[in-house]
Formats: sequence, structure tokens, C-alpha cells
Amino acid sequence: MAKQAYRELIKTALRNDFVISVWDGEEWQVKRSQRLKDIVEAVKSVEEATLRFYDKNGGKQGGALVSAYGLEPEETVIDTTCGTPWIDAFDEAFYGFSWI
Repeated sequence: MAKQAYRELIKTALRNDFVISVWDGEEWQVKRSQRLKDIVEAVKSVEEATLRFYDKNGGKQGGALVSAYGLEPEETVIDTTCGTPWIDAFDEAFYGFSWI
């Protein structure tokens, strides 16, 4: 089974010691968490979710629109913040290319 891009993006953020918030379209279902299970469950609870990434000091480290459903595994990251170094590095590692 192919790796789900959204899960790999979340894992990469957590390895960078970021905290993640999940917007489900109506509320911040998860706020500044490092619990992979809670983050993934929130993403899977809706068709599309917005992820916000923060460092431990509260600094914004980017965002992404993701979906766990109806897409090929590599397409589950629909959109990301452009020009964010760690996301650019993720793109290169996961997809084999960089947008910059």
C-alpha cells in the first residue's frame, strides 16, 4: 500500500518538533497537538481539513489543505504554503521534486 502524503507530511512536521492544529471547516478540532493519532483522526473525520503548523514558540511554520478520501495516496496533500523550507524539503523527499 502506498504511503498517504498527508500522513507523511504530519509525521515530518512532528519530527521537526512542530505542533499542529486541524480546522475541520467549522472548528479547530485539534489545537496545537503533537499526538499523531488525534491529528489523523481529525483529518479523517471530514472530507477536507486545513492543517496549521507552529513551532514550540508559537511561530507559524506553514499550512496545508489535505484530504484522506477519494484521492490517490500521493494526492492527499492538496495544497501547501509555498516557500516554507521544511515543506519544500518534504516535497523533494516525498515527491522527488521541489517547487522552487
